[in-house]
This record gives sequence, C-alpha cells and structure tokens, in this order.
Amino acid sequence: MPAQIGRPSLAVITRKQGGDGVAFAGLLLERALAEIAHAPLSTLELAPAVTGHPSAAEQMRFALSLLAAQLLEQRGWWIFNHVGIARVQNLVPRFVRRPYAVLLCGIEAWDPALTADRKRTLHSATLRLAISSYTASRVSSTHPDIGPIVACPLALLPDAASSTSLEHAMLDQIRDNSVLVVGRMSSAERYKGHDELLESWSAVLAQIPGAQLVIAGQGDDLTRLREKAASLGVAASVLFLGFVSDGTLAALRERVALFALPSRGEGFGLVYLEAMRAGLPCVGGVNDAAADVIVHDETGLLVDPQDARALSDAIVALLRSLELRASFGAAGKRRFEREFTFARYCERLAPILSAAFT
Repeated sequence: MPAQIGRPSLAVITRKQGGDGVAFAGLLLERALAEIAHAPLSTLELAPAVTGHPSAAEQMRFALSLLAAQLLEQRGWWIFNHVGIARVQNLVPRFVRRPYAVLLCGIEAWDPALTADRKRTLHSATLRLAISSYTASRVSSTHPDIGPIVACPLALLPDAASSTSLEHAMLDQIRDNSVLVVGRMSSAERYKGHDELLESWSAVLAQIPGAQLVIAGQGDDLTRLREKAASLGVAASVLFLGFVSDGTLAALRERVALFALPSRGEGFGLVYLEAMRAGLPCVGGVNDAAADVIVHDETGLLVDPQDARALSDAIVALLRSLELRASFGAAGKRRFEREFTFARYCERLAPILSAAFT
C-alpha cells in the first residue's frame, strides 16, 4: 500500500452498519482510509437527528464546520460519500479549499437533471470515485463534461457476530423452496424488483407449488405491495417480514434456497455480496450494476426484470435443482472471497488515492 497519500479527512452524510448504501459506503471509507493512511483520520458527519433529510440548521452547522476545518488544516484532502454534501465545497473560498474526492453511488450522480451546483461540485473534484464500473460508465455517458471517473467496487466489512437475538417465530415461517428478497420498499424507488417478482410469482407457483417469496425490509410502499400480492392471488405464498434484525437476517440466508433482487437501478448491490458470502445463488437484473457482482450462469442468473417469463424461469430453474444452487452458491462465495472482502477493497482503493493525492 502507498505510504504517502497525504492526510485524508472524511465528510459523510451518515455512516452506520446496517444503513442504506450511502451510509454503509461512508463507514467502509472511514475504515479503509484509516487502514491505508496509517494516520489519524478526521471525520465530519452530517447525521440527521430524525429520520429523513437534514434540517436547514443541521446543514448550516455542517457547512460551517467544514469551512473551519479547511481554514485550520492547510494540509491533506477530503473525501465525500455523496455529491449532495460535497456541494459545500462550492462555498469554501478557493484559497483555502482543499483537494477533494466525491463518491458516486448511483442515481444521485447519473440523473440527467443533475443540478448545476452538483455538476460544478463534480467537475471541480480532484477524484470522482464510482462504486462500480456500471455506475462509472452511466455517469460518464450522462455527464461527459464532469471529467474522468475511476471505478472502485465496494466490499463488505468483516462479518462480525451479531448480538441481536433470533426472531424464532419469524424463522419458523420459512418453508423449503423459499426465495429471499432484501431491500427498502420506497414509493420513490420502485426499481428494485418487488413488483416484478410479485407479477411473476403465479408462474413460479404453477411449476413449484410450495414456493415461497420472503420479503424483508420496510418502507412507505409496503402496504401497496401487500395489496398487490392479494390482488394477484399469491398472498398465501408471499411473506412480508418488515424489519429484520441482522442476526435473524443471517439465519434467513441459511434457510432459504436463493436470493433475488431483479432491480433496474442498482449502483452496486451490497445485498448480492451478503448473499454470496452466505453461499446463496443470486438472481439479478441485466440493466444495472448486478452484472458487476453476479457472473451469469456461474454465481447466479441475470435476467431482464421486465420479462416476467424469463424471471420466473430463472427462479424455477434454481428451485428445481439443488445441484445448480450448490454450484452457483459455492462459486459466488469464492468470488466474494477473491474480490469483495475488506482487504481486497483496500488494495483497490490505495493506488487510486495515491495517484490522485500524492
């Protein structure tokens, strides 16, 4: 690892284990920077006091803290885990503004309607760091004028034993031939594949009568999806779990047959890595970053989420064949251990930072 990358500082919208992808990326960056730099790491966090967007007062305090930090510390550089908070750099006078990097996580960067201040923030960055090759390519094609983008795929942190107790009543409801889905159900983000799975489920049941769709997660779209399952006549074979503790989720991965998230908008897909680490075969979509993680016909299957027949056929093929599931699951676990561990992430990230900030 490079010994001289300056003195990094991290600014994050929030960082926590078990948070959304942006929050997890902040935590991953924090630990990786400390590992790579071998030096004290300053971290400035914009963490809303309540769930949702930070208040105006919280944003102002964050901006003032960032300005003060750059005034007092004339060495080093900053890295932001989201372009939204990196916009503060536009308010910092040029003579004190430190070099900075911005993490590109997905739709917040490839949105064709990206605001002028966000584009200016990205254009002025020393390093634009994408969480996948897909994200790098899509942002670059949508906004070719912001400058070069470097891809550095994410990874998982070491799997610590969870202290949460198992929810046995929940686990007891899991049948054989269960398909697990994990993801937020948001009315603003109907791209993760929940609708498509429900719409294809009757075709799965026609060939695997005992199949069960297990949906873990929360969100303001949960009620609509429950009602949709009922209207499609598949509610008896769909289990909506709501919030699931980390320990129970790990136990779920040991009980289900496969993992599916036929999304159309993933910037990376940490949930695929979690499934692969557990030895589960995965079903993902062909229209987003799933292909950066899942190797088709080796660690899982990639399909067009909007092709209901292709989606149901992929699920049925895996449910019917224990041998195929075992082969894909083992290959996925090997791929995870080879490419997506924390140590491997540090190995990828270090030379990128060295090239940008030394």
